[in-house]
Amino acid sequence: MPVSRAVPVGRRFGVVSAGVVPACWVVVLLGVAVLTWRELAAAAGGAQLALPQAVAPSRVLLVGVALGAVAGIGVLVGRRPPPGLPFPRAVAPAGAAAVLVGAELRGHPADAVLTVGCIALVLAEMVGEGRRPGGVALGVAIAVQPTFVLFAVVLWLRRRRGAAAVALAVAAAVQGVVFGADPAGAAARWERLTDAAADLGNQSLPAVLSRLGLAGPGLVAGWLALAVLVAVVAVRRARVFTADGQPLLALGVVGCAATAAAAYAGPADLGWLLLAATGRLGRRPEDRALWPVAAVMAALLPSSLFDPHIEPVTSFLLRNTPAMVLLAAAAALPFRRRGDPLWVVRRVAAPEVARPPFGLRGLPLLPAGLRPVSRPNLLLELLLIQVGYGIYTWIRNAVPDRTEQAVAHAMAVVRVERILHVDVEHLLNAFALRTRWVLEAGLQYYKSLHFAVPLAVLVWLYLCHPERYRTGRTVLFAATGLALLGFWGYPLAPPRLTPGAGMSDTLPGKVGTAPLGALTALTNQYAAMPSLHVAWAGWCALVVVTTSRSPWARGLALTYPVLTLFVVVSTANHWVLDAVGGAAVLLAGAMVQYSLTGRLLVDRAPPTCWQN
Repeated sequence: MPVSRAVPVGRRFGVVSAGVVPACWVVVLLGVAVLTWRELAAAAGGAQLALPQAVAPSRVLLVGVALGAVAGIGVLVGRRPPPGLPFPRAVAPAGAAAVLVGAELRGHPADAVLTVGCIALVLAEMVGEGRRPGGVALGVAIAVQPTFVLFAVVLWLRRRRGAAAVALAVAAAVQGVVFGADPAGAAARWERLTDAAADLGNQSLPAVLSRLGLAGPGLVAGWLALAVLVAVVAVRRARVFTADGQPLLALGVVGCAATAAAAYAGPADLGWLLLAATGRLGRRPEDRALWPVAAVMAALLPSSLFDPHIEPVTSFLLRNTPAMVLLAAAAALPFRRRGDPLWVVRRVAAPEVARPPFGLRGLPLLPAGLRPVSRPNLLLELLLIQVGYGIYTWIRNAVPDRTEQAVAHAMAVVRVERILHVDVEHLLNAFALRTRWVLEAGLQYYKSLHFAVPLAVLVWLYLCHPERYRTGRTVLFAATGLALLGFWGYPLAPPRLTPGAGMSDTLPGKVGTAPLGALTALTNQYAAMPSLHVAWAGWCALVVVTTSRSPWARGLALTYPVLTLFVVVSTANHWVLDAVGGAAVLLAGAMVQYSLTGRLLVDRAPPTCWQN
């Protein structure tokens, strides 16, 4: 397809008050100070440097370093912002704070401060004015992370050889002072770094090689060979991107290579991905967001969110996703140069809706450029689905254990159902217990089709009806997100866990088991309201009925939520009112989607096109 013309970036941003940037700085620095102080309270030290117990003086020092590093990164990145980024002076400190806070919340507060401080030092040397001879800031960074010597190589190739020599001299001096002050401690730190490959939290090259089975001299040889290869490729590409006017991308590529080649790379060491995320990839507008979204997620989110737990291959690979991304950023991804015709690829605005949703002015909420109806990038969709479901599962399972309150709510639900004469759970459960095959089939249905059918419908929409995919997917995501409000606000025991209800999901004489088997320990058993089984089944029926023109497909789709309702009630996993709650969140999700885009599931607008 032809590529679109360049469209001015976000005209709506041009009239924003000048107070946005100062307000962003205040919020970012205040949040960094409070959270870093709190996280350091229980920190005993970092993985890279043996820090003392975080008593008040060291906490004050580290909080000061954190604030200075975040402010320095914000100023330096704002001086040479990536092209097309609105509010770079506000985005830069927010990005630095995100790396710091994300690493702190994952249990590495001291390492987070050190890493963000090193990034600030490197940027001060590489992006700053670089007064002669320079090199002191970079030398300190190299003393903390020896693989940052790659930046000294970049300085040398930029003909700043005096700065490169000073950096190496400063690094050697700092290491000498540290060793002289505490020889035993310095030796122990280096020994710990050389043995870090076996650490499950390590996400660097040697860790990957160790998990592949290498050890001893073979591990060291493979590590050195790959490190040299990655370093050479990264430095060469950095020269190209620097000459092309993309200094942040150049530094991000070198930083990724240095982190990947290090002995240890933990959650706090992935901040270089945010600089590498400024690179541009993709031929279509739908492909453009894949790399920055993946890079930002890998830098800020735990790798467990990327793992769909399909053993054994995916768990091994995705456990090391950050390392894989680092290598790809340093050596593989074909980032575009600014002279490339595909440097600017933007979608023309989606057609305006005929009338505002619900007749309200100001709707739809999303601007036309953010309401496409074309087929999105497949890898980006898979990534968002996996990470979104991981976050949903984490939040659902993070609901406090309120068993007594959940049982009390179950009793209240029973009373309401009796008033409404819909209390059929006991009758259906008794029928399932008497008819063994009905119960066993229902439990298998409950475990498998709940995930398989919605995924199949999403695949069908994506392949056969791409103009409907975004609308249907947004309804599903919005309904699932809204269900979390019910889990948090109204814990509810299912019938099988309600004392005195007389219902069970187990045949007489068998040991009681939950319907999800081994996954029971990983799920919140008191998140029954609303029923997502019913909500997702209703979504499948709604999408198929409004999209397919086949009578038998529509009929089969309509039977699916009815059968799902029978299964979840007869297996004692949900009350009838849970199904009503599921239908309510589905309706609310549809309303959210309509408010955002102004599109209905029955709309058949053609995909958005591009133009020369």
